[in-house]
Amino acid sequence: MSVRKIAKMLLGLALVITVLLQGCFSKEKEPKTENLSYLAIKGRDTASLSLVITGTLFKGKYEINYHGSHKDSGDVKGRIKGDTLLGDYVFQHYGMEKWHRAPIALLKRNDQLVMGVGATETFLSKSYFRKGAVIDYDHVKFIFQRTE
Repeated sequence: MSVRKIAKMLLGLALVITVLLQGCFSKEKEPKTENLSYLAIKGRDTASLSLVITGTLFKGKYEINYHGSHKDSGDVKGRIKGDTLLGDYVFQHYGMEKWHRAPIALLKRNDQLVMGVGATETFLSKSYFRKGAVIDYDHVKFIFQRTE
């Protein structure tokens, strides 16, 4: 074999090794997925929240039982920014056909989620927290405790 053929083979081998190593080390890690369950009780009202958190996104089920007489239930989904979960709650009132949409804000404190309240506006049938308005996490209806 000539030196030129050996050099081409070594160059080809080096190229293959480089591609293989790059494929092994350049893969992005898939975000960790967490399944979390929460329960909140205030007076005779109870609320349950189950969340699937993947990276900076969340989705799940949320149900509010009012005094055992009726309930709202539906889905939540949104984004996580720092220690705050911001998104939408799409729900039905106790057996009615019409679906409603409301903004939702949850603040993480240890193993708790505190449901914030704030001024909302509606535009084109979509409710959202008013821009620039402060979301209050001190005077709230529900503080969710982790149940796992």
